[in-house]
Amino acid sequence: MEPVIKIDFLKELQVSVGTSFEQVEPSLTSSYGLLHEFARNNIVPLIKQKNITVASVELTTCGLITDLLTSSSGASLYFILGMIPYSNEMKIKLGIPREELSYGGYGVVSTEAAKELAQRVIEFSGAKIGIAETGLLTSSELKKRRTSKRAGEVFAAIASSEEVYVKELSIQNNLSRRYMRHEIAFRVLQFLLSFLESYNL
Repeated sequence: MEPVIKIDFLKELQVSVGTSFEQVEPSLTSSYGLLHEFARNNIVPLIKQKNITVASVELTTCGLITDLLTSSSGASLYFILGMIPYSNEMKIKLGIPREELSYGGYGVVSTEAAKELAQRVIEFSGAKIGIAETGLLTSSELKKRRTSKRAGEVFAAIASSEEVYVKELSIQNNLSRRYMRHEIAFRVLQFLLSFLESYNL
C-alpha cells in the first residue's frame, strides 16, 4: 500500500475560497472544484473590473489556468488566447531564441524563460496582460536530463506593456503530477490576484 501524502496547499486553497469541505457541495470538495471557485470569485471579477484582456502560456499546467479563467460566462470578452507550446520548436516559433533553450543557455525552467514567454504572448495576441509559467514536474527521467534543475522548480511571470514581474513558486514536489499542476495553477492565480489588485491603467 502506498503511503498517504498530505496535500499541503489544499487547506490553504479552502481558506482562500472561504469555506470548508463540510460547507460545499460534493463537486467542489476536490482541488479542481475549489480552484474554479477561487478563480470565479476572486480573479475574474477583478479582470472585468479593470477592463483588461488576458493571454496565457502554460508549460506545466497544460491548459488548466486557461480552463479556470474561462469557466465564467462572457470569458471571451477578456480572455483572448491560451497557448501550450510544449515542444521546444513551438517555443522557438513563439520567439524564444534557440540558443537560450539549449544546455548552455538559461533553459526552459528559468525566470528568463518565464519573462520571455509572458512578453511574447502579449506581442502575439495584443492582450494587455500576459501570464506565463514554466517548470519541472516530477520525472523518472530527471537523472538522464542535462540539467541542474530540480523537480518542483517552477517560475511564473506576469507582463504588461510597461513591466514584467517574475516569481519562483514554492511547490510541494512529492505530489502526483495532477496535484502538482493544481498547486502550480493555484500559485499562479495567487500571483495574478496580487498583480491585479495593484494594476492601474
